[in-house]
Amino acid sequence: MDTGVGRTQERLHDWDFSRALYLVLGIPFHAAVIYSLSHEWSVSSPDKSQALTWFANFLHTFRMPGFFILAGMFSIMLLDRQGARAWLKSRLIRLGVPLVFATLLILPFQIVVQSVALTVSGALPMSELQSHIARELTHFGEPWISHLWFLWALTAYCVGLAALHALIGGRGLRALAEGGVAWVGDNRILSLAAFAAICELAALAQTEVTGASPYYGNAVINYNLYAPYFGLGVVLFYSRTLQDLLLKAGVRSFAAGVALVSLSQLPYAGLFTHTLTVIAGLIGAVLIVGFISNLARRHFSRSDPRIRGLVDASFTIYLFHHPVVYVLATLFLLVNLPPLLEFALIAPAAGLIAYGIHLAVSRSAVLTLMFNGVMPKQARAAPTVLANEPLAMSIARPYPWRG
Repeated sequence: MDTGVGRTQERLHDWDFSRALYLVLGIPFHAAVIYSLSHEWSVSSPDKSQALTWFANFLHTFRMPGFFILAGMFSIMLLDRQGARAWLKSRLIRLGVPLVFATLLILPFQIVVQSVALTVSGALPMSELQSHIARELTHFGEPWISHLWFLWALTAYCVGLAALHALIGGRGLRALAEGGVAWVGDNRILSLAAFAAICELAALAQTEVTGASPYYGNAVINYNLYAPYFGLGVVLFYSRTLQDLLLKAGVRSFAAGVALVSLSQLPYAGLFTHTLTVIAGLIGAVLIVGFISNLARRHFSRSDPRIRGLVDASFTIYLFHHPVVYVLATLFLLVNLPPLLEFALIAPAAGLIAYGIHLAVSRSAVLTLMFNGVMPKQARAAPTVLANEPLAMSIARPYPWRG
């Protein structure tokens, strides 16, 4: 069967590697955002770093788009094979079980650590710590979403894709995707104009919505932010032309992507410059994702036990690195080291601890089901990424610096 990606099941290891890479990059991202000048994270250091601010923003600009592109591509690949009902049922189990148990077991722990961090930093008196924890645990808010936002969003994206597939069928989706790509190729100037107009509308909507309600407005914007990338992944699955273009991205494309995402971080004044930053961010992200895909194709397209181990561990690492970073960031509030040095200690330590947790989880069938949504026997039986398909995770969030 033609998968649309032009390769057999045995040759999709590079896409699997890329998906795992985007998840694991959450570790340096969250370690860097502790010191960000742009945002106040749940556990923030009083010492800030311009270099780490740029680094965190840079990672976030392409990491989540890349993840959602692959999420869309793998989702439609399996949806075409299994049918809407069977695929959606499997998605709800695979995403829903870890979401429930991570919400019940990981997030309360994070809330406690976050509260303790406020006390350590002096922002919350010790006498109020217990009541603050009780209030946070019993009232719904962002801490009850945290880094699990991607599971909520991905679930919504999957439901929407399954509904569309059931409505018009796989052939209809293929025709729509291929027709859209062909139209863009035949009408390039008009397509560029339409793209610029859409980016302008997006910039205007972001300004108006967040202006009306900074808290909930950001939530609305960011929970839908990655839907276009998810859709691009669906189109990529069907379009060999787009796949070829994406995989042509080399070093010069990567350099251009870095420059564009750096420009997208500059302050803007007015709708015109805001639109330009949106355009720069979108194009830059796709160029970097293309370069990573090209690199993975050239170096990780064959089965490798080490890469397989990373792939198998990536989701558990993503779930558990977050509370680990919380704890380490809180401990480093007690010392006064340069931000870059603290980051250099926190990031690898969080990765190693999270991987150790993965090893412990993988030894138990129950824990593997709770925090991966699959049984270990199923994971071991899967020879390729198509059998043990990626969680097509990720999605959009009201607090993008915490994704």
